[in-house]
Amino acid sequence: MSTHPNNGNREVIGELRQKLSDCVLPISPADQHSLVEHLESDLLSITELTQEIMRSPVAALHICRAAGAAARKRDVDVLTLEQACSLLGTQRIAQLLKDLPVVDPQQLPWAYRQLLSISEHAVSQAQGLFAHRIARLWHEMSLATLLFLSPLWTLAYLKPHLFQHWEGLNNGVLPDGVTRRQVAETTASGFKLVQLVAQDWWLPPWILQGYRSLNDNRRTMVKALHVARDSAHPQDQQAQLDSDRELYRWLTQPANSALISNGIALSSHDSWYKRHTLRWQKLTALYLNCDVADAQRLTHENAVNSAHEQFARNGSDLLLPATRLLHPVTLTGATNKVSEPVSATATNSSGTSNNRSAANPELWRSLCLKLSKQPESFNNLTQLLECAQNALINGLGLPASWIALSSAGTHQLVIAVASGFNNEQPVAGAAIGSSREGSWPTWLLSANSHDIDQRQRATHAATLPDKVLQLSAGNAFHLTPLVHNQQLIGLVFVSTGNDQLLAPKHLQAVVKTTQCLHKALLHFKQRHQ
Repeated sequence: MSTHPNNGNREVIGELRQKLSDCVLPISPADQHSLVEHLESDLLSITELTQEIMRSPVAALHICRAAGAAARKRDVDVLTLEQACSLLGTQRIAQLLKDLPVVDPQQLPWAYRQLLSISEHAVSQAQGLFAHRIARLWHEMSLATLLFLSPLWTLAYLKPHLFQHWEGLNNGVLPDGVTRRQVAETTASGFKLVQLVAQDWWLPPWILQGYRSLNDNRRTMVKALHVARDSAHPQDQQAQLDSDRELYRWLTQPANSALISNGIALSSHDSWYKRHTLRWQKLTALYLNCDVADAQRLTHENAVNSAHEQFARNGSDLLLPATRLLHPVTLTGATNKVSEPVSATATNSSGTSNNRSAANPELWRSLCLKLSKQPESFNNLTQLLECAQNALINGLGLPASWIALSSAGTHQLVIAVASGFNNEQPVAGAAIGSSREGSWPTWLLSANSHDIDQRQRATHAATLPDKVLQLSAGNAFHLTPLVHNQQLIGLVFVSTGNDQLLAPKHLQAVVKTTQCLHKALLHFKQRHQ
């Protein structure tokens, strides 16, 4: 068997490992100012100081990376944030924070900020699920849980489009020409990559143990999930654990709390009602020796607590899984269905027509599935784009939308189809800016959705083209880029019809529609080459 594919894979992993290991993530101005002020005041105890640092995941990571470099020379582990701070001292920590790049949160890729939010959610899950059970090890658990996904933070910061691909895979949308086996192989390589980066940073051993469970000890973990699945027969579960002492020892390791908490946080970001989340909840029930219903209730309560805290600090542009608990769906275990949209309020503006249809989830779902699963049914590009437009306007009940594509000759984004605008406004055929040059395309590529209300309109006034602002008619709107090979190939605009941004669940439906359109466009291009 040829070894060339494996060698190539190792080369790619090696290059990415170096980039991720060297990446210096920026800190927000508010976090830097607050932490440096606390450090220089000498008024906080080490415990109070670490509590403040835990509220800034990026600061915690950089402090632990610096402490890890010092601990590696002594061949000791960094188990807690208190230990990391003691290794460095307050003066060195203050200087470290001052030297970090400072970027306003709204200027950072949405995917990166969303992944930080997922890690904070994981800490809330760990606290609610395991704090009483392993109270003595709370400091070890909280730090390991917060930093468990930190190698992926750098990946989302450097390559935010990968987060959008991950979300698409969660909904069964495979990139053209990619098989499920290839996705599985890439995922396995990704787990190994993040473990290597965690080793480079000398992160806490609980994190490395979690990644070993996903890599080297994967069969043991699969056996645990298999036992957890039979939740209706707790006595049989206990008998299986009693007969397999290796499995029992693995299951009862305190370090698994960080792995399980992050598993719940990641899976619930996709859906509370798919089988991946249920698997983690059943594993939680097995670990805690409680009913699955109790484990589910606890995970829901923890998500709500996390949402309250994060919303107060981060605002409303991030997706908080607790919001999805308001809209339960039937638990089918299917992974190829797109979650249902939520109807938006029908408020018209002077720039959009008065025709506003109610949301039709069934129509929206069928049109999205047609785009992603049956792209060969479209005879021409116009039919394909009108299908996507129909999904946005009639499926989601949005008041106005347009879809622009990049012109191959001029590299200009030109509106191809539009709906919901007054006849006085010439929309289709209008150019709205370059797809290759300037700050505008760079900004569009930085996130999978740009959410523009009055505050964001003022912030990005120099970036947003005049035509886009004109077509928004003063209303809040969302811009979702279509990206291929890190190049901007199109743009989807949706207006809310008022000054309020879409609810997170409704916005997610817009993003899913764009993902389905993206797949259909790539299939159409390949078919006509």
